[in-house]
This record gives sequence, C-alpha cells and structure tokens, in this order.
Amino acid sequence: MKFEYAEPILDSDKNTMEALFCAGEIMSILIVNGLYMQIFNFITSEKFQQACHATDPHKINIHMIAHTHDDVGWLKTADQYYYGSNKGHSPAGVQYILDSVASELVKNSARRFVYVETAFFWAWWDELDENDRTTVKTLVEEGRLEFLHGGWCMSDEATPHYSAMIDQMTLGLKFLNDTFGECGRPTTAWQIDPFGHSSEVAIEFAEMGFDGLFVGRIDHDDHKTRKSSKTMEMIWKPDPSLGEAGELFTSVLYDLYTAPPGFCFDVFCSDEPIMDNKKLHGYNVDERVKRFESIMKEYSSVFKSRHVAVTFGNDFTYSVASAWFKNMDKLIKYTNNRSTDFNLLYSTPSCYLQAINSQNLTWPAKEDDDFFPYASDEHSYWTGYFTSRPAFKLFVYYSNNILQMTKQLATVIGEKLFDEEFYFKRAVGISQHHDGVSGTEKQHVTDDYALYLDEGLEKGKQIITEVYRDIYGEQDFPEQNFCTLRNISQCSISESGQSFVVIIYNPLSRRLSFPIKVPVTNDFSHHVYLQNGTEIEIDLVPIPEQVSKIPGRTSKATHDLIFIAKDLPPLGIVSYYIEVEKGKNNPTDKNIQSATNDTVILDNGIIKLVFNKTDGMLQSASKNGVTWPLHQNFYYYNATKGYNYNAESRASGAYIFRPTSTEPQAAASSATITQYQGNNVFEVHQKFNDWISQVVRLYKNVSDIEFEWVVGEIPINDWTGLEVVTKYLTDIPSNGTFYTDSNGRRWMKRIRDYRKYWNLSTSTETVSRNYYPLTSAICLRDSSKQVTVLTDRPEGGTSMRNGEIEIMLHRRLLYDDNKGVVEPLDELAFGKALVVRGRHTLQINNLTAADAAHRFKAVESQYAPISTLSKTPFTRDQWVKNYSTKKFSVITSELPPNVHLLTLERWRKDQILLRLEHLFQANETSEYAKPVNVDIKDLFTLFNVNKITELSLAANWEKSKLQRLRWQSQGSSNKVSEAKDTNTTTLQPMQIRTFLLDVGKK
Repeated sequence: MKFEYAEPILDSDKNTMEALFCAGEIMSILIVNGLYMQIFNFITSEKFQQACHATDPHKINIHMIAHTHDDVGWLKTADQYYYGSNKGHSPAGVQYILDSVASELVKNSARRFVYVETAFFWAWWDELDENDRTTVKTLVEEGRLEFLHGGWCMSDEATPHYSAMIDQMTLGLKFLNDTFGECGRPTTAWQIDPFGHSSEVAIEFAEMGFDGLFVGRIDHDDHKTRKSSKTMEMIWKPDPSLGEAGELFTSVLYDLYTAPPGFCFDVFCSDEPIMDNKKLHGYNVDERVKRFESIMKEYSSVFKSRHVAVTFGNDFTYSVASAWFKNMDKLIKYTNNRSTDFNLLYSTPSCYLQAINSQNLTWPAKEDDDFFPYASDEHSYWTGYFTSRPAFKLFVYYSNNILQMTKQLATVIGEKLFDEEFYFKRAVGISQHHDGVSGTEKQHVTDDYALYLDEGLEKGKQIITEVYRDIYGEQDFPEQNFCTLRNISQCSISESGQSFVVIIYNPLSRRLSFPIKVPVTNDFSHHVYLQNGTEIEIDLVPIPEQVSKIPGRTSKATHDLIFIAKDLPPLGIVSYYIEVEKGKNNPTDKNIQSATNDTVILDNGIIKLVFNKTDGMLQSASKNGVTWPLHQNFYYYNATKGYNYNAESRASGAYIFRPTSTEPQAAASSATITQYQGNNVFEVHQKFNDWISQVVRLYKNVSDIEFEWVVGEIPINDWTGLEVVTKYLTDIPSNGTFYTDSNGRRWMKRIRDYRKYWNLSTSTETVSRNYYPLTSAICLRDSSKQVTVLTDRPEGGTSMRNGEIEIMLHRRLLYDDNKGVVEPLDELAFGKALVVRGRHTLQINNLTAADAAHRFKAVESQYAPISTLSKTPFTRDQWVKNYSTKKFSVITSELPPNVHLLTLERWRKDQILLRLEHLFQANETSEYAKPVNVDIKDLFTLFNVNKITELSLAANWEKSKLQRLRWQSQGSSNKVSEAKDTNTTTLQPMQIRTFLLDVGKK
C-alpha cells in the first residue's frame, strides 16, 4: 500500500469517518499508537470495494433483491415467529432464517441480502456470541447484508398515530446505529405489505433522510394505469408547501414483493430449481433462462429506466437460504452468459436507487394525494381494517399516551429503570405492525400484543412511581395505579370506600383544564380537595345501565365522580385528595325536564342541544345564538357472506368491508332518554336498543359535544355479520367533498367517487370504495362553517351524502375474507360477543375558528393528561400539610399555543432527545399557521442545555450531514429555507424538528 500522508481522526469525527468508510469513500484505516489514521491516495483491497455491483449500460439491468418479509405478529405471535413455535399456524422461524442467511452470505462475497424488521434482528443479535457478532458486522460493513427501513416493525399506515410511528422507527434505527454505526444506517424505506400508503408516512420517511420508498400494494386499477403509462416510479409530494424536504422518490414493485412466477426457490415452494448438470436427468438451464427472460421483458416494459428492481423472497422465506442463493447464483451466471438483453446482478434497493438516480431522468409527480383506499380487485376494498378490533385499537392508543408521559417523566431520574422504559417502547413498537393495530391478526396474536402492552404499562407504572418518589422526596410514596378499567367505569382504589389521592400529569406543553372521572359507589360521601386544602365542585352521575352490564365488569361502582382539574401546568403535576366518608349523602343527581313539552334541552352556556322528547333523538345544536340542524343515529350494514372462490364471492372480513347494500339500516327509530345536570357536566343518556346506548355530554363553558357510545353485543340471529356505524347529519352543502386526517396530522381532501390519478370504476362497492381511514378526525365545511368529528381511536369513515358524516364503530363478522388470517372477525370477551365503549367529539365552528379548535382538541385527545390513583395513609389535614407546596413541572414555562412538545426522552447518559412540532398547516388560520420561535436553552427546570445538535426526524442522522439523493420531477419544487442551529428554534407550519441535547443537572 502506498500513500502520501495520513492525518489523525478525532473522536468527534468518528461518525463522519464511518459514513465515508461505509460509502466506499475511505478504503482503509490505519491505527497508529491508538489513533485512527485516515489514508489517502492508496491502492485498495477487494474487501472494501463499494458494495454495489457494476451495471451494464447496454443492457437492461435486473437488480435481484433477496429478502424475507417477516411479520412481527400475524398468524402467530411475534415471539412464536421468532422461535418457530406453534407450527400448526405457520412453520416459520425467524431465528433460523437469519442463521441461514448469514451462513450463505459468508460463502460468497457477491451475494446480497436485505433485512427490515429490527424487532426480530434485535432478538437474534441478543443471542449471538462475539464471534458471530463479528462476522455479522463484517457482512454489514461490506454491504453484503443491508438494512432497509430499520423500524422496530413495518408499521401499518392507516391506523397508527404519527407519534407512535416516529417512535417505533426511532427505536429500531437507534439500535442499528448503536450496534453497527453508520454502516447499519438504512437509506431506503420499505413498506411492501401495508394495505395502502399515507401522505404523513411518506413525509416522515423523507424527513428521516430516506432516499426512496418501495411499496407493494396500490389499488389494482391504479397499478394497471401506472404499468400502461410507465409511471410505476414517481416523486411523491404529499405536501408541496414543504418543498424538496417533504418529497420522496417512490417505486411500486411489479408484483407485490414475491419472486417472479416460477422462480421461488424456497423449500416451501414447488417451483423447479435450476438443474445444470448435463450428466443428470432433468437439465433445464435453457428453458429456465428463456422463461426468466420472457418474464423480465414484461417487467421491464412498465418501468422507465434501464434498471428493474425484482424481489426474490416472500413471507418468512430463506429458512434454508442455500436453496435460494445456489439457484440465484446459477440464474445470474447462465442468464448473463446467454442473454443479449439482460444483465442480472445481486443488488439492494439502495444500489438500485443509486443506479437510476445517476441516469438524471425526469420523473412524474404525485401531489396532494395518498394511496387510500386500497382495492386488490373490484370487490375487495381493504377498508374494513380501518375499524377492525376497535377495543384493541383504543388500548394501543392509550398505551402510547402513557408511554409519552413515561418518557417525559423518566428524564427526571437519569438512567434509572432504563431497561423498563425500553421494554415499554418495545411493546408499543410491535403493536404498530401492519398486522397489529390494524386488527388483521389472529385473535391469539391480538391477545399477545395486549399482554405485551399490559406488561409495558406495568413498567411505566414502576417508572412513574419512582419519579414521583424522587419529586416528592419520599421513598415510601405509594405505588401509582392507572386504573386502566376506567373505560368501563371500574377501579378498585376509588371503589374501596377509603380516601385516595389522584395525581394528574399534563404531558402537553401548554396549560389546560381537563375533566377527571373516577367510578365510585353510592354508599359513601366524596369530597375533592386541591393541594392547598380547598374543596372543589364535583358531580356524581349514574353509570349507564348498559355500561354496568358489560361482560367481565365486576365493579360495584354506581356513579362516576367527575371534577375539573383546572390550570394543569405544562409537563407538570397536580394532586388531589378525595376524602371518602360513610353515612353521608352524596350530592344529588338532578333529573331535570325541559321547559317545553316536546323537547329536552342541554345547555352549558355556549352550546345548546335540543332533543325530541317523543323519539329521544337529537334534532339541533345552537352556538352563540345560531342554530343548525344536527341529527345523529346508529345504523348497521349486513356483511356480505362469501366463500371467496372469486372476486364476486368475496366476503366481508378483517381486511375487507363489503356490505350487501348501499344503505345501512337504522338500528332504532327512537331512544329512551334521561337527562342529568350537574355543576360542570350536563348529560343526556340514550338507549337505542338492547345493544346500543349513548351519553351525549357537555362540559360547562366548553364548546365541544361528546358522544360516548356503547355498542355490543352485536346480534347474529340470522347468521349474518353486522358492521355498525353512526351518522351525523348536518345542513352543510358539502358538494361531495370531505376531509380526513392523515395519521393524526394533515387534512386530506376526499371527493366522493373520485381518484386523482386514474378513472375510478363506479359499478361496484359503492360504499366501501368511499371509505377512508380516520386516525383522529373527519370534517365537512362550506364557505362559512365547519363540522368536525374527532375520534378516540382509528376508525373508517366517509360522507355518502352531502352534509353527512358516517363513521364505522364496530364489526362482528362470521366469514373470513381469504386474505390470510383464516379466521372470522368474531371477537369474544368473557365468553360473549365483544362490547365496545368509545367517544366522538363534535365541534361546530365558523371557518376562522375551526382550525384552532380542531388542532388543540386533537393533540389534547392523543396526549391527554394522565391521572394515577393511589391509596393514602394520610388524613386530609396530614396530606395538605405534607404536599401543599409540592408542585413540579419539567419545563420552565408553557410553549406557544401552536407548538407541541412531541418527544422528550432519555437518549444516553447526559443526553436528551427533544422533538418540537408546529401544529398547524400552512393554509390554516393566520393567527397560528405562521413561523414560531422557541427558546430551547432555558426550557427545562432540572437541567442545563450545554449543546444543541439538530438531527433527522428519526434521530439517526445529524441534520447538517444529511444528504439525500436529489431527483428531477415534473412540476416545480419549492425551496424551504433551513434554519440554522441556535438557542432559539424556528418552526414552520407542520414542521417537526428533532434535537439532541447535551445536558447537565442544574
């Protein structure tokens, strides 16, 4: 080796060194006296050649991508898939796949393999000895093993909340960075199996630094159109206001993510291997090469460049990797020797992207649009899973809410209980899988996800208890309890007849007031006191009859005690003492009839709701003296029965929503109603039939209307599945247009029976083809007002008529839809059909106020203040004496109202990860949809910020060093100026900025 000079590499430059090394720009490292030395002008060895194989400019290059798609739970639990247990559901075992692949990659330096699911790779890595770890690191450094995507799982895109998706990506990518350095950092997003693709996810991937995205599933008609027009690859611009930073090169694979027909070499496939020994019977090289060339002519005809990415793999393939690699070696060898048209090479998505990027082609654009809904044929719209398993969906969202609280508070105690926090992150991470929160897994898998979440909540409880002990300075401070069964009005602590304490943590970065509800029995008197001993108003409202009858509920509680926790500090704690005494009367529930004979009225000072006393139905809403028609009722669709012999016989199932008619049937034509009016809460209880009831609720001086519904047990008397929806009918002339949120963030414009990039067939599935995912909201608007409905969990929704909002709440189905689960969606709990309790929040506002009302309520719902309960040995006077001065907040002051503190978590010792988010879109209210500044340096109460480093969204790149591939697209791209690192951070509308803070205790 010869070289002209060497210079020392400082510790601070090691990340840069690793990046250059992995990119092939540094070919050797010399260590002298313990210092890394970078060598320039040298003769390289083959070992450190750049990982991408050479392509042939005179042929069509077939980039053979060897991969396995490993679901982190689906037919088996994640851990069963890892170990290969429960073979009755599937023989797959991921540990054997990774063992086998690593062994085969070592044998031949030309081979390449890509891997995605970090949850599995982490488990496998944890069991390797040091020799095997060294081997795997070498494979990664040499580019033979490449990581794609890098998230803990391949998340769904319709149902997860954006915060949870960012977190699970961050979790996986941090592990890869910590384990492999720059060499393990993925540059390509790989979402090949999710059932549709969202604009928010695409933007997140762009802001995470990915050069491109590969997808497998898009609507069958969209796919046909793109093949015929050679637009299978595009520049996706979900939000043009973000400019290039929010754009993503997107490639649609030719045929999902399978191997070409006839060329699956897995041990579980029946395709012929390549038999190349003429001394033996069955020689088939000529036939196999000819057949492959024929298929590649079809593949290459639909792509624009002289490069085609072709996947070789499928679900849980490569358990015997030699079968694949031995045959792919032969396929490459013989095709390249014979073909004048094709050049085959082992490749990876990143190599493929580099190859087509170098051609400087201009790509078509996809703007202001997403890939929902997805249909695999004319009768199979994958819109049922937007709602499937509604109880589990809520549990996932609730757990994510608790996780955010836990991460924020854990910054108080340094590295203590770090393993418990990691466990909680893992539990929430795997639940984001596209067969997790989506509700498209087998029942026993849902149960396992729920068990992991429950265990995660226990870890969260440990952390929060430890933090409170630290804050209050008492190691004997009582263990905190979430009372997770409060969703069915059950909590042993509040029902015990003994005094207890409620501690409320506000994870939002602004002050707010929030209603707290705990179940109690009517045998005791209850009084609620602030920390300073001041008694506050409470309301006691009877628990609805149908809630009390929910299967599995063992509570003796008869009432919900409700009080308003006022002025909760940002990222801060407030505690309340609930004194329970025997022998005294509870405050009286008031059953007040309206002043007129034919209506019942709820009025909180801002909103007035009028119900028809005769049929019990809502008929109008008034706000600030202006009245609008507002009707609401429950309906159901009969689900199509089918045996899935063909598209026409497709059944409605966990994935597919296929009703038998275009009009749902009303579940009831009337409801019995009871009215309750308290100090701060006003309710009408409606009972529609034996399996549907509802509470319509107003809080004093709050303009939101709550609809808290209970649905189930859904009857199946005639062996027909039912899909239950609610409708809100308004007088808004919406002209076929409505808006749904994208993963809890941007509004997406929807037009009934319309697709932007292809002609939609309107001859089949009238309702299902117009269903879209609602992660948190749907709205209608005209020139002067807007009606918004916010959900407490992911649901499917539409607007089938002008002025109408329809949302699916619950599904009970008796047939499988033949999409792989092989199990009807008939959920049971305690031996009976599942009963679900949920909440919608309806807002009516003029257009100038609608944006702020929606944004603030949406973030309040997803980052709701969390109350924990604990028994107390203290009397009220003792508690006031000990805790009246105990106040705490993580931050020094609240942030501007249009800023959300999205992430605050421990990263490493003396390092904190911080994400700040602008809540508003560029075209929303001028008061808030504008740049805003935040001072990070003096933001925190417990630690000083010594250094601020901006990172990519997933925190695995330094922002200043992030250089994505640049693409040319049709149409112009805006340039959005990047703010420089200072103590004061500027956020543009809808922007999320991520920072690594070096901190020291104050």
